[in-house]
Amino acid sequence: FHITPCNWQIHSACAQLERKDIITVSPTGSRKTMTFWIPMLFNAAGIIIIITPLNILGEKNETEGNLFGIPAVNLTAKTATDDMFKAIEEFKYRIIAVSLERILKDACF
Repeated sequence: FHITPCNWQIHSACAQLERKDIITVSPTGSRKTMTFWIPMLFNAAGIIIIITPLNILGEKNETEGNLFGIPAVNLTAKTATDDMFKAIEEFKYRIIAVSLERILKDACF
C-alpha cells in the first residue's frame, strides 16, 4: 500500500489473522480500513464484506480497494443488479461494500 501502518493497525490485523473477533475504535481519518485490508494481503482467497453507514464511505472503500489492486465493489441501488450478484457469487470481488439500508431492503441478503 506504500503506507506504514501504526502499531494498533498491525495488532488489529494480526488478531483477525488469528480469527479473533475485534472492535476497533479510532478517530476519523486514522485509516481504520487498513485494519481489514492488511489481512487480505496474507489471504489471496479472502473476501471481506464492509457494512457502511453511508454510500460515500462505500464508494471510498471501492475506489481505494481497486487502487490497491484488490477487486472491490460498492453495492448501491444502481449497482445491486442480478449480474453484479452473479459476479460476486463467482468471486470476482474481494471487497464488497454495502450499506445496512441496502441489506435490509434487498432480498439477496
